[in-house]
Amino acid sequence: MILKKVTEWWRKIQRKHAFKRVLIIESMTELPARLNSNLYIVRRGGHDRRAVFNCPCKCGRRIDLNLVKAGGPQWIFRLEKCKATIEPSVWLLEERCQSHFFIRENNVEWVQLEV
Repeated sequence: MILKKVTEWWRKIQRKHAFKRVLIIESMTELPARLNSNLYIVRRGGHDRRAVFNCPCKCGRRIDLNLVKAGGPQWIFRLEKCKATIEPSVWLLEERCQSHFFIRENNVEWVQLEV
C-alpha cells in the first residue's frame, strides 16, 4: 500500500513539466540542436507555421506540430502574456512513450487514460 502511494507520487513529480520560454523563429533552420525546455514557434510573414519542442515525458523525441490550416492534422497556437496554449491535445499513440497531453499557458497537462 505504501509502496503504491510512493510510486504514484514519484510518477506525478516526474511528469510535471512546463516550458521555460516560447521562442519565435523565422525558419526551421534556426532551430538549435538541443531544444531543452523551450517551445519554438516558426513564424513567417506573420503566420505561425510550426510548433517544435521536446516530448515532455523526456523520451528524447522531438515533436513538430503543424499550425497551418491545410490538409492533415493541425493545431491552434495562442500566445497570451508570453504563455503558450496549443489545441487540441498532443497524442503520440504510435510512439514508444504514447504520451497524451495538453499545453496550456506553458504547462503540460497530462491526460490520464482509464485502464
